[in-house]
Amino acid sequence: MAQGSKPLGYVTHAAQNRRRLARTIAGYIAAFQLIGAFALTAPLLIFDPLHTILSDPAGYALRYAVPLGVISALIFWSIYRGHADAVRAALDIRDVTRADEPRFVAIAEEQCTALGVRAPRFGVIEVDALNALTVGDGPARGLIAVTRGLLERLDDDELAAVLAHEASHIRNGDTQVLSANHALMRTAVTLQVNNPLRIEDWRQMIIPLFLPPFLPILIAGSAATMLAMRLAKAARRDIKLSRDHIADGEAVRMTHFPEALVSALGKIRGQGRFDGSRRVEALLFEGPSDHEGGTHPPVAERIAAITALGRDLMVPGRQRKDTRGPATIRPRFGVRPKTASAQEYPCDEEGRPLEQPPTPTLALQLLRFTDPPAYRRWNEACFAWYEWRVSDQRNALGLTPKMLIPVVSVTAFLLVFHWPANNDPARMLDTFSPAKLAQTFDMVRLDKPFCEGPSYPDGTCTGGQTSGTFSAKPARRNTWSPDLPAGTAEQDQASERDGPPSAMPGMVMVLFLFGLVGMSVFAPEQLKRLMGVVEAKPGQAGRPQREKPSAPSPASYHELPPAAPPPPSLAPRPAGGGFGRKRV
Repeated sequence: MAQGSKPLGYVTHAAQNRRRLARTIAGYIAAFQLIGAFALTAPLLIFDPLHTILSDPAGYALRYAVPLGVISALIFWSIYRGHADAVRAALDIRDVTRADEPRFVAIAEEQCTALGVRAPRFGVIEVDALNALTVGDGPARGLIAVTRGLLERLDDDELAAVLAHEASHIRNGDTQVLSANHALMRTAVTLQVNNPLRIEDWRQMIIPLFLPPFLPILIAGSAATMLAMRLAKAARRDIKLSRDHIADGEAVRMTHFPEALVSALGKIRGQGRFDGSRRVEALLFEGPSDHEGGTHPPVAERIAAITALGRDLMVPGRQRKDTRGPATIRPRFGVRPKTASAQEYPCDEEGRPLEQPPTPTLALQLLRFTDPPAYRRWNEACFAWYEWRVSDQRNALGLTPKMLIPVVSVTAFLLVFHWPANNDPARMLDTFSPAKLAQTFDMVRLDKPFCEGPSYPDGTCTGGQTSGTFSAKPARRNTWSPDLPAGTAEQDQASERDGPPSAMPGMVMVLFLFGLVGMSVFAPEQLKRLMGVVEAKPGQAGRPQREKPSAPSPASYHELPPAAPPPPSLAPRPAGGGFGRKRV
């Protein structure tokens, strides 16, 4: 060992886990505050526009940072406590007792007792792969699960070594760190999916054409969601590879049988993948190594470390205990295979989504109340997609390469269109300032008059400004009212003559025309739908249709000749009623 390096044992590893857990919780709060601030921008512009994160960060922090922190803590605790249930539902883990699986539960309880761990729940995953996992802690929130293939392929000593390894993760605090990281990632993804101020579609660039301050708001919101995701992924990478080496050492210390653990690793190597395993690879006994993007050390390194650690305990030719028998392999009748979710949201063999799930709409949000299982499947698909998307190559602003061209084009157009004639950068910044947008929304909310041009502290419109209001009240005074002081009508007419005409109507018309041209080029179907154009179906366009005789209207029934029978809908029904009458 090099001089100055400290040996990493159980005490050091447990202390590192406590510090790692604190960092994860701090990162969680930071990510939640970051995305939550931008997610609240839209409603705050309506109800409290002067205290948004972009218009007044200090005012926003004083008013909303603490309540948002309390909400984030409650959500964190809820997801943290439900981690085991989420994993059990995702992998279809069946809870078992000593009556169901006597061999597995007896060995697992023995190892938990030896390590001083309160026995958690136990479960079995009905797959042929060889693997095990541990999640949560305690009898209520903890879970140790093994695959059916592991129970069938390992003898008692090998199974005891694997279960001692899994139980040591609970004792060392690894499961707490993983549950906290799960809560961090899940919340970051949930906020990202439901954040309306992230740039995901080029159609969002239509908004800044009419409201330029929304351009920095959208870019900042997209960058905030990307930063929060990077914080969550950085916390996941902080899960050290040494945790598996520490758990292997604890398993050797408890079983005094290093050969059994080495033999189990040799059997499990490369045989641990099953449907959905990639999503919980940090919880597995054997998973992808750090070279493959995982969080496990290579199996060869683990075997070498176990051999070096337990060389004195190895006894060649030691007899193994094996109580497996035909009775332990029990067929499960009536179990429906998990094919519905795979057909609805296709995934690869490791559970990676093959296509992006639909974006959140009102109909999908209503599924939370009308069809909770369908909503959970969609939510899990969104979570998997945003967690694993590595092919979109997003930059620091959260923009994909295909979104760079629309964003840059709209930004260049707005800069040219709104560039001041006097080349004043302050006026340009005022045009794109979110604070100005917040003031405008506040004037709309409070029914205040606003001025176009230089603003003054007293709020009055003086030389070179035009006054207006968003109110539904009449903007002009009644010049015939006897309550007005003398000369008021003449002053109003003079102010209207002196003030320059507003350029807002012309700009809105130009932008409206640009919008129509853009829709005709990039979204012709949406433009047709907007204009009410209905096209014929493809099956009806290729062949001529026979003209169907139109049914006579009720008003023309009395015009039929007497000999013509009445329409079937008006024919008298036979006597005796309908349901239950005798057939003649």
